Amino acid sequence: MWRGNKKYCINFSGTNLFFPIFYQYKVVVIFIITVLLNNVCEGVFIMYNSTIPKMDGLLAMSSDKMPTHYSIVESVSKTKLHRHRRQVIAGAMYEWRSNEIPFQIWGGDFNFQNLIRRGIKMWETETCLRFKENMQAQDAIRYVLERGDSCFTEFIGRNGGFQDIIIGSECAEEYVVAHETGHALGFWHTHQRPDRERYISINWRNVLEEATASFMPFRSMLQAFGIKQVSNRRVPYDYGSLMHYHAVAHAVKVSDFTIVPKELKYVTTMGTEKMAFLDAKVINDIYCPNKCNGGRPLNCQAGGYPDPNNCNVCRCPEGLGGIECNQLQPSSCGAELRALNQWQTLRSPQGKNVHCYWRISVPEGMRVRFRLSDGEFPCSYGCQSYVEIKHKLDVRLTGFRSCCYRPKEDTISEGNQIFVIYHPNGRTARFTLRYIAQTI
Repeated sequence: MWRGNKKYCINFSGTNLFFPIFYQYKVVVIFIITVLLNNVCEGVFIMYNSTIPKMDGLLAMSSDKMPTHYSIVESVSKTKLHRHRRQVIAGAMYEWRSNEIPFQIWGGDFNFQNLIRRGIKMWETETCLRFKENMQAQDAIRYVLERGDSCFTEFIGRNGGFQDIIIGSECAEEYVVAHETGHALGFWHTHQRPDRERYISINWRNVLEEATASFMPFRSMLQAFGIKQVSNRRVPYDYGSLMHYHAVAHAVKVSDFTIVPKELKYVTTMGTEKMAFLDAKVINDIYCPNKCNGGRPLNCQAGGYPDPNNCNVCRCPEGLGGIECNQLQPSSCGAELRALNQWQTLRSPQGKNVHCYWRISVPEGMRVRFRLSDGEFPCSYGCQSYVEIKHKLDVRLTGFRSCCYRPKEDTISEGNQIFVIYHPNGRTARFTLRYIAQTI
């Protein structure tokens, strides 16, 4: 429960039909209290300092303290209840009418207005969406500044009429604006997908009681409210989505996790402040699937697709470049490397502002075995400064980002290559990677 200005923000976003039976009565009580309190508290951001939880299979890389971070609490109130049926919809009828989306900014000074535009720009840079400021529009997103630490979106997907995104003064960040805009565009939270049990576990004992609904699979909410209109787009589960909670969101004890990835190496990938390749691809598939028809013929590789912002090239997963995503992404400090039958070492270059891409490959029919033997980064969930390793066959997926932990064990690639991505992002950082060719 969040307390501020004598309000009590209770978390509720639907009934969990799959939730363990001994929790059901708590959810009902939370719902009733929420209606009675008549608070508008969806999307509250809570700041806290936390100690890194210890887990078997992972080693801390540097600091043992987490910096101040935000987590999201979503709730529903009496004033929103009559609209809740539409609040959780992300089907075609809740898409915006075109790729040009009207918006308005209400309140705030020059700095706040620029913050909103920078958050919007994150979507414009990666997609065909264009946000048009129009104070006369009657069907638009409204970004509203309010005092406090409450940031939330009224609906998931287009509602029709004004759709308010409230940005509290204490949670006003570019990525927060982009995240809440993602909800207005139709995105669910990744960790609430109905197939999430294959990828994460919820540590219910450590979830704040008032936040239980924020961890329910959204299919439960749809069934509870009799909603049937949802998108059936198949998108792989991405720990690095902008729409994923971090590992200690809404924790009773911040020394323990609330969300545990099945692959522990992804623990600090969750909660990123960056847009994932697949986040942008979903939007481009919806709003401009035919933008490049009739243009230059392209044979995009590795899950890339014609870039709707420049139809002469493919938009590529990070780590890949070239016109058709068949080359390593250019950088001043990366290279193509070949794993041999003896251990080799890759060390990060010096410099706080470098951005490096390496591809380590072996012949077809072999694999790359590797381990992070050393590393030092500023530690945060979501990893603002990190080394990322993509070792899966689907290179569209965000790799595991290491800034607090490194796996104890060796990892073996799913295919015959891995990508190593290094972003210190202005911080003092370093890593050492050991690798060797592995026969199957």
